[in-house]
Amino acid sequence: MNSQPPMQHSHAHPERTAQSVRILSPDLARGLALLGIALANVATAWLPVSGSIEASSLGGVIDGSVAEKTAAVLAAMFVHVRGLPMFSALLGYGLGMIVASLARRGYPLNRARSVIVRRYGLLAVFGVIHLVFLFFGDIMFFYGLAGMVMATMITFRDRTLYRIAGVMFGISIISNIFIGIATSSMSQSGDLTDLPADSYPGYVGIALIMLMAQVLTLPIQALFLLPLVILGFLAARHGVLSRVDEFRKQFWWAVGVAVAVIMVIGLPWGLAEIGVLPHSWATILSALNQALGPLTGPGIAAAIALAVQPLQRRLAGAGEAGAPEKPPLAVRMVAALGARSMSGYITQSILFLIFTQSFTLGWGIGDGILTSSAIAALVWAITVVLAFILELLGRRGPFETVHRYLSYGRSGLQNPYVDPRAQTGVATRSTDQDQTRP
Repeated sequence: MNSQPPMQHSHAHPERTAQSVRILSPDLARGLALLGIALANVATAWLPVSGSIEASSLGGVIDGSVAEKTAAVLAAMFVHVRGLPMFSALLGYGLGMIVASLARRGYPLNRARSVIVRRYGLLAVFGVIHLVFLFFGDIMFFYGLAGMVMATMITFRDRTLYRIAGVMFGISIISNIFIGIATSSMSQSGDLTDLPADSYPGYVGIALIMLMAQVLTLPIQALFLLPLVILGFLAARHGVLSRVDEFRKQFWWAVGVAVAVIMVIGLPWGLAEIGVLPHSWATILSALNQALGPLTGPGIAAAIALAVQPLQRRLAGAGEAGAPEKPPLAVRMVAALGARSMSGYITQSILFLIFTQSFTLGWGIGDGILTSSAIAALVWAITVVLAFILELLGRRGPFETVHRYLSYGRSGLQNPYVDPRAQTGVATRSTDQDQTRP
């Protein structure tokens, strides 16, 4: 299906129904993605183990227990290159929502692009600060740059965007397989993530090196994640998360692809890492997971949307009947975190820095996958509780608030947009009520 340029005619549907029932799946998916990101990062960055330890890339099997080995297999299936791809697709969806919001407000194309560039440029700045002072594995820097690139593509037709994403993803598959195999021996002997930091200044020094490394590898990151951002943007253009029943067939196809990657690549990779399958297979399977793992992102998001759809219908029906009801507590709590994903992500880094480093509390150093996973789950649970407290208080996350203020100013976006050159009075301005977030 070809769409008209979205600033002229947008197919995107608002993330609320006619009864103003907020669509749960994007926030719920972001909240769950943050758990996957915490579990992946704790094993690869916060508490890495020696390459000589079994299943070191998954967090490390220390005592060879069934529980440890099971955790390693589950991590290969559901954690590594799972949460980040889903988050990338949702970033694109959020950008598409912003484009639709600007179109509804009457923003002309050039002005809309400048708003998007400012918003995502500031996200990149947040990312650099986060990378240097909190977590050298930051992703916000790349996401900010990706958003600015997408600002140049918001009028591209669907077919053009699909082609761009397909070509980039094809190149990414080939390059990631070769890079994964070529660097496998390096990962066994250690890399920058294994460098000890016995003080906070030393930690910042390593982060500065990693910042330079990330700048140099931006083309590889773009090939890896930008196709997912594009797919998310296209999904938002057609409002698929608010039209789940209409796109059910496509959703199930996405779920099927994710299940195939998890079972055909993730499961044997985990089994190879713990010695059930030949250990020599682990290298190629890890490279394949890195190359094809991004395909799980849209599928996991689709699975969440399908799972939550019966609840979404019930909430919409209750709203129509004039007796609105709230989602179950657990759903509300995780969705509250997803609605404050930037604050949740940064808070993760603050907590991990306090809990896991040798110059702070030093929890979990050398203890393997069970301990590191428990710490990651604890960190995520703390962010869920904090986000839910803010939800009950009716407040955005602190970093979302700052980002929004710097992006849109004190008064927010104009509604409707008034060209300053044609303005004869004071333009009516209002705070953005769409609650769009990166």
